[in-house]
Order: sequence, then structure tokens, then C-alpha cells
Amino acid sequence: MTENNPKSSTFRLLLLAIFVGVLSAAGGISFWKVMQGRQPATMATLMVLPEPRTIDDFELVDQQGKPFSLENLRGHWTVMFFGFTHCPDVCPSALYDLNRITEKLGPQQGGDSPSLQVVFVSVDPERDTPEKMSAYLDYFNPAFIGVTGSPLQLTPMTRQLGIAFQIEEHEPGAERYDVYHSVSFLLTDPQGRLHGVFPAPHDAEKITSDLAVVIH
Repeated sequence: MTENNPKSSTFRLLLLAIFVGVLSAAGGISFWKVMQGRQPATMATLMVLPEPRTIDDFELVDQQGKPFSLENLRGHWTVMFFGFTHCPDVCPSALYDLNRITEKLGPQQGGDSPSLQVVFVSVDPERDTPEKMSAYLDYFNPAFIGVTGSPLQLTPMTRQLGIAFQIEEHEPGAERYDVYHSVSFLLTDPQGRLHGVFPAPHDAEKITSDLAVVIH
């Protein structure tokens, strides 16, 4: 995600507008209720939805070339982040933070609590093959799951989750082009429903603290 230029600043405003609009329209959720009325006092940064929101099924593919659908979200608490492997700064920083979070949270998990998984969704399927995502995520944490799909598969999924992205126009086969995308972390529950959002900027310590409360 390109930083510090008018085009990216304008797109951030678009991302915010789309995020608020999608949450309100698709889920019947009032943004202000999420922000003001229903937040647990113990949450440092997590924006908890008034009611968990059902997610429609989707069909993507993971970094092993295997199908990845809504069923893969069930049975786990899942943190989802949307980006692309050629991202120069935002995505590496986010994945670094997510690795720190899972390392800190690991010793706190136990008993019968559902496990936490991290899913990185690439919105740049033209460059991000399963092999590329596998090598990229291995650098941060081999346990992270990388998924992507065609634009026809990604668009309905991202829209229902309030995730906006835009790919710069480019010649087919080009290796250099910009991708703009939402940077929030999404949290889904073990039933595969959207539970809440960790907005940017991300604070690994606060996110870890919130997750420790939620998943136990």
C-alpha cells in the first residue's frame, strides 16, 4: 500500500467510507453502536460488533493449493488480514505484529479454548501464486495461512466483510504496480462469524491483551 501521497490519502477516505457503509448495509449494523454503545470495558482496541455477523460461504485457495472456504474458519478464532506480497511496508509490518501476537498469546492458550489462526488474504492474485504466498509467509510464521482467489471470488467476500481494495491499472504480466487495500484486522469466531475489527494503527500489546480475553 503506497504511503504519503495524495492518491493514497484519497483512497484511505474511500476505504473508511466503504467499511462503514458495508457494515451498516450488509449486516444492519450501526457504526456508532459499535463505536460508542456496546464496547466491553475490557477491550483496549477491539471494536466488537453488537451481534456476530454471519458470513456467506466463499471459495478461495490456500498456499498449498487446497480449497479454503468458510468451513476453514469454523472451530477457531481467526484473525484475517488483507494485503499482497509485493507490499513494501504495511503488510510486512502487519504480519510481523501478528507473529508477535501469536508468540505472546501462545503460552496463554490451553485447556478447551478454541485455537487462534492467522489468515492472510492476498487481493493480488495475478502475482500472488500459492507458491509465492508460501515462501512469503514462511518468513514471518510458517503456521500462517495464505489464501487468494480470482477477482470473481475475492470481490463478494471482501465486500461483505467491509474490505476495500483497488489494483492500479497495468499491462498484463507487469511486475510493478500498486495495490491499495484496507489495513484493519478482522476477528471471526469459532462459528465462522465476524466478531469484531482491530482498526489501524495496530498495537500488538493491546491486541494480544484483547485476544487473551476473547478466546478464553
